[in-house]
Amino acid sequence: MGSISLLTLRSDNDTWSVTVFGASADHALRALREPRVFDRLVADCPLQAHWLDGTPVGGVRPMAGILDSHRRYVVDGRPVVTGFVPVGDAWACTNPSAGRGLSVGVVHAQLLRHTVRAHLADPAALAHDFHGRTEAVVAPFVRNQIGADRIRIAEMTAAREGTAPPAPDPATMSLLAAAAVDPDAFRGVLEIVLCTAQPPEVFARPAVRAAVERHTGDVPPAPPGPERARLLELLAA
Repeated sequence: MGSISLLTLRSDNDTWSVTVFGASADHALRALREPRVFDRLVADCPLQAHWLDGTPVGGVRPMAGILDSHRRYVVDGRPVVTGFVPVGDAWACTNPSAGRGLSVGVVHAQLLRHTVRAHLADPAALAHDFHGRTEAVVAPFVRNQIGADRIRIAEMTAAREGTAPPAPDPATMSLLAAAAVDPDAFRGVLEIVLCTAQPPEVFARPAVRAAVERHTGDVPPAPPGPERARLLELLAA
């Protein structure tokens, strides 16, 4: 939604959470730390307003300083550490609002199981092979997320500053537009988001490719919510 995004998640024991996030440079968003301001903003978002139903179990909890990290223990083809391997968030972490950490962690743990089975008696081979499997299988998901985050931050900045947003990737836009009406494209988007398929694999499927071609040049529907001017009104009221 322009300079902000919303994330809604169900939790345990009939509880749920609503997260509003934006760029750390957007100082106007600091007003969201006040529950009344937070509720007023969410209430202005038609698809998310109903998440305000119920009794809050706490106040608004701010989080900041989310940084991308990526650790490698094989340098120039040689392990610099043996007997230790980082898995999941200990290896790489990205924007938590994407909800991909658990998916990446599970896939990464499966890779470790296969690697240990093959190289438990050879620590150097284990470290080298696990690094190779990591870079081939899970690193692309992390790189894709970092790329998407940078594009989203640029969009938020443009909305805040009133400048033109960066040009979107035509293929991605066509896929998202197709996903709004085509089941094969929709399933492909879910697989990419849930880290069960890489974008090239999804785009290579004949049914998805045909759907993307039908929607080439189309723009995916934007979620209803406040534009920047309305957002500032809600934050200041």
